[in-house]
Amino acid sequence: MVRIKHRYLLLDILYPDPTTWPRRHPPASTSSSSSSTIPQLQIHAPTSDALTPSLLAKLVREQVAELFGDWGVGRLGGAGAGGVSVKYLSPATSTAIIRCPRASFRLVWTALTCLEAVPEVDQAGGGRNPALTRRCVVRVVRVSGTMRKAEEEAIRRARREVLKVRGGGAFGAGAADDDGVLEGLVGGFAEGVLGGVEVDDVMEEGLSDDGL
Repeated sequence: MVRIKHRYLLLDILYPDPTTWPRRHPPASTSSSSSSTIPQLQIHAPTSDALTPSLLAKLVREQVAELFGDWGVGRLGGAGAGGVSVKYLSPATSTAIIRCPRASFRLVWTALTCLEAVPEVDQAGGGRNPALTRRCVVRVVRVSGTMRKAEEEAIRRARREVLKVRGGGAFGAGAADDDGVLEGLVGGFAEGVLGGVEVDDVMEEGLSDDGL
């Protein structure tokens, strides 16, 4: 039996805002650590709960259709075939893992790069407003042949960001506390299962054939 090959794209949703970047010459009362930490938290801000895994997959499919037309949709397996699926989405860390067919992962990567906004919750109306969006930048940070490799990279990057914000810089005295923070943010990774999705132990293969 032929095994259908997929690619898993690990992505970060970033919120850069030029109006909040630190000034070239900060006031004397502002320390260098605080001036660098605040923009770090703003760029890696949490994502609204209005963005669900099914909605993110729909946005990717719509973006592929807009960029590549019917040909692109066909490469994903058709509009209703579910060729693109979100296996993990964490609003707290603005991180997601998307699975797509190996032959068309570059189309999905391009669509994610061109995605400019995500849904936002209407605080005044107390619910989801389809017209309300938040501008963002989606950055694909890893393309893997298995879910496990994407999980490991997500944990590594989350640990690095926690240490950077807390000023640890390296694994040291605060490593135990940081592990506790990570367990709360990406606790689903600990058991190697994300929402009931089994992790494939098959070794990552074929990336060199895809030019990566």
